[in-house]
Amino acid sequence: MTGRLTVKNGKYYVVISYKDEHGKNKQKWAATGLDAKNNKRAAEEVMREIIANFNNEESPMAQTKKIAKDKLLFGDYLTHWIEIAKPNLQVSTYSAYKNKIKHIAPYFNERGITLQNIKPTDIQTYYAWLMQNGKTIQACTHAHVIIRRALEIAYRTDLIPVNPAAKVEKPKSPKYEAKYYDLKQLRELFECLKGDKYELMYKMTAFYGLRRSELCGMKWNSIDFDKNTLTLNSSVVQTSVNGKLLLIQKDVMKNASSKRTMPLIPEIKEALLKLKEQQDKNRVYFKNGYNQQYLEYVWVDDIGKLVNPNTVTCHFKSFLAQHGLPKIRFHELRHSCASLLIACGVSMKEIQEWLGHSAISTTADIYSHLNYSSKLNVANTLTSVFGGETMISGQRDSAEAQALLTALFRGSEHEQAEGLITPAEAVTDEITPIIEEEHKLTVKTDFREVLDDYDKSLAEYRKAKVDMERLGFTDYDEYLDYLEFTQRKAARKSDLEM
Repeated sequence: MTGRLTVKNGKYYVVISYKDEHGKNKQKWAATGLDAKNNKRAAEEVMREIIANFNNEESPMAQTKKIAKDKLLFGDYLTHWIEIAKPNLQVSTYSAYKNKIKHIAPYFNERGITLQNIKPTDIQTYYAWLMQNGKTIQACTHAHVIIRRALEIAYRTDLIPVNPAAKVEKPKSPKYEAKYYDLKQLRELFECLKGDKYELMYKMTAFYGLRRSELCGMKWNSIDFDKNTLTLNSSVVQTSVNGKLLLIQKDVMKNASSKRTMPLIPEIKEALLKLKEQQDKNRVYFKNGYNQQYLEYVWVDDIGKLVNPNTVTCHFKSFLAQHGLPKIRFHELRHSCASLLIACGVSMKEIQEWLGHSAISTTADIYSHLNYSSKLNVANTLTSVFGGETMISGQRDSAEAQALLTALFRGSEHEQAEGLITPAEAVTDEITPIIEEEHKLTVKTDFREVLDDYDKSLAEYRKAKVDMERLGFTDYDEYLDYLEFTQRKAARKSDLEM
């Protein structure tokens, strides 16, 4: 039995070749759910998993139907169902569901609960058991989604007469109140961000209210510098496949409303043009050492490697702690944008379109507790009826709100901090800038000396790359942190021996 990847309609498929019980050659196609562009490594991991789980005799549903209904344990059915549902799920969703089923299935199997005999009370008892064992309501909600979807397929394929999960009361989560930064805190954050390597990423997240996947998936061809527009139409997510964390690039957004075109303000436009110019210089400098796979993406490191979404999140957390700023999650920069718009009196409909929510109800559910202006309008209406004095609403339109956000961005304009490590120095501190004018500002030596050091620098870069692969690091920042840790450890050991 062998397997290979093939592309059909822009998607990767796995083609498995095998011999049946009569010795005849046969093929089976299996969908990976991955876009063909820039996802070959992820597709190869999925292919290995599909081949490992392949049964050349019958499909998962056929196996399910072959087992006597009264003997099929519900946990075993869940394991079969996730493979049936795989072609209709995003890779990240499939991976998340499969990992959760590994914890759900044992509970029902250990209690001998079959697919045919599972009752609403069994499911409700499971949710209570999760809560008693320290799981969150959110964990119960995720389990409910999986159980209900799986049982719905069993009902539609006549394996069970009704869907018992439909009769179960869904675990109710307390109303989520998003944390956020106010205008003063955003100004302080922007001031502290000057010179940080992810400065522009964090500022654009706060300004546009971006999701992490939207930010990391931004491409140069989605930015129109002539018309001053930024179109969000691609994403990058990180997911686990066979225990390995992989980056999945998608030209499909979370929902139809997520695909949107935003105005490109002059300050962000200027910063992006500077970034593109620097990337072009890096590509010339590193030559064959520069990663050619992600040239279309905006957020790459100094050697052209795609910025890891988890790195952006972890760096933000440590950055806030380092500068003594109030603790919020990276995603709450998006909430901060929304809170500022609401404070300006921008309507929920406009905020929905700005943030790319699929429905205005989502926007209202998340941010209704911040919408003081609407309550003020109601109070003024009632006051007018009773002949009282109305209050000043302070409401502004969306144009004023955008002007306020622009002023906020301009107040902490993206700057390169003095003495910040250059892209070349990111590989080795001994590499000096390749642009003569920049070189004169930092080190007073002849520019030709920099070029003489090129071969040495490139060798050091290659050595670092090999070392990263040997140690299992995929993120350059983590590799540098490891080197710093080993140096401190060695220094401490030396001090103890003295």
